[in-house]
Amino acid sequence: MRSINVILPDFFLSSKFLRELLRLQKYSVPILAAIFLSLLGACLYRVNLEPPVSPKVDLAEYQPLALLPIQDASGHPGSGSNLYPIIRDSLEKKGYTLVEEIKVVSALEDMKLTSLHLLSDRDSLKKVAERLKAGLLMIATLPEYKVQKSRMGSQSAQVWDGDSFIDQVLPTYFGGSSQVRLILRMFESEKGELVWMSGGTIHASRDSADAYGRKLAERLLMSLPPVSPPSTK
Repeated sequence: MRSINVILPDFFLSSKFLRELLRLQKYSVPILAAIFLSLLGACLYRVNLEPPVSPKVDLAEYQPLALLPIQDASGHPGSGSNLYPIIRDSLEKKGYTLVEEIKVVSALEDMKLTSLHLLSDRDSLKKVAERLKAGLLMIATLPEYKVQKSRMGSQSAQVWDGDSFIDQVLPTYFGGSSQVRLILRMFESEKGELVWMSGGTIHASRDSADAYGRKLAERLLMSLPPVSPPSTK
């Protein structure tokens, strides 16, 4: 992802722009201040959603639902656990009856299983569902989680010194970047079959991956139908 030059980006350093700026000398300071503040606060992000798998069963008939713990992405402690509350809250608002979190964690620990293991072991998935008396299990995974930290830098530019343009090194600022891919999968308990799935990737021009991961989770859950009228909670 391209860096963002907050002090004076490339197009602001063009001779044409500088001449116009000099024509408005008494306004140049507030203009530059406005440019700096607006760019410093700006953050662009792009969401790419994959076509969701539409529900294959009447989800209202397969309650309650067990939301399994989300395993953190490698090298990013808390990346999974930070997503868990927003997903759980969204499910509750859609009317899903959820198995208590402590019961889900206890069952996995007793059976020495992880959420990722259940993706490839249908028998274990069915056993976990049976122990929890859950009709549905949801497993969220983070196949991709990249963060580039913000940093200061410099850039050579031509600057007007009153008589002519001179080469000068100006400070630049890179606001960092984030890229998160999240997949939500829902399985029914009787056969362990996949009955709904939604996945996507979010790219952001800031290093706040946790915040943008939550935005992505909200977008993915929009394709999951409610099992009762939306909650106003």
